Amino acid sequence: MRTVRLARVAAQAEIILIRRTVAVAVRRAIYGAVAAVFALAVLTLLHILAVLALERFAAFTPIIACAIVLGVDLVIAIIFGLLAAGEISDPVADEARQVRDQSLEQARQSLTLAALLAPATRMIAQTGLIRILIRAVNGTLRRSRA
Repeated sequence: MRTVRLARVAAQAEIILIRRTVAVAVRRAIYGAVAAVFALAVLTLLHILAVLALERFAAFTPIIACAIVLGVDLVIAIIFGLLAAGEISDPVADEARQVRDQSLEQARQSLTLAALLAPATRMIAQTGLIRILIRAVNGTLRRSRA
C-alpha cells in the first residue's frame, strides 16, 4: 500500500514538474516573440527616423548615423535575447522534482524489501515455522495473563 501511495505522490510531482516546465517554455517563447517584434520594429521605423534625425540635426554623415542607430538596436536586441535565453529558477518545480525523486527512491526500496521478504515468507510457511511461532506467542500471552 505504501508503494502505491509513493508512486501516486511521484506521479503528482511529475505532473507539477511538467506543468511548470511547460510554463517556463511558454514564458521564454513569449519573451522571444517580444524580442523579435521589437527588433523588427526598431529596424524599420526607428532606423529611418534616427538616421534622418542624426543627419539633419547632429550633422553626421549617413554612414555614421546608420552606425549609431545600429549600435542602439544591437543593445536592445541583446537585452531581450538574454531575457529569452535566461535560466529562470522555479522553486515550485525544484520542490516537485525533489518530491518525485524521493518518492520513487522510497518506492524502489519498498519493492526491494518486499521482493527480499517474499522467499523467506514462503520458506517459513512451507516449513511450518509459522505455526511454531504462533504457539510460542500464544503460550507467552497465556502465561502473562495468568
